[in-house]
Amino acid sequence: MNNRIAIAIEENGLKETVAEHFGRCSKFYLYELDEKNNLLNKESFINPLAGEQSGTCQLPGYISQYKVNAVIAGGMGQKAISKFLDFGIDVITAPGLLYENALDLYLEGKLSGYESCKHDHDHEHGHHNHNH
Repeated sequence: MNNRIAIAIEENGLKETVAEHFGRCSKFYLYELDEKNNLLNKESFINPLAGEQSGTCQLPGYISQYKVNAVIAGGMGQKAISKFLDFGIDVITAPGLLYENALDLYLEGKLSGYESCKHDHDHEHGHHNHNH
């Protein structure tokens, strides 16, 4: 049984990193590996729902048609995580990694599990300092 992994990609100039916000990624890389983790195939497909309000809710269904086993993203809300789990797809969160590093760590078994974003994605504004 081949392992198929989708990685959400965010393009920052020439750098491609694991997308910080799953629902806003511009594209996905889909890797197909055999049981010895040899790379058989790599495909790239754009996120047709990027920037749409309901995109995050529809993405798990969209991605599930590619028969993936796992999806790697920087962050994801609990709703999207639940939908993926309903489709039998593992969710792995790996914020701030270059996508190649994320894939390598995943294949080495060092990357697993997820943390849901518990807030409404306002963390790009940094930490709020409360002066007392």
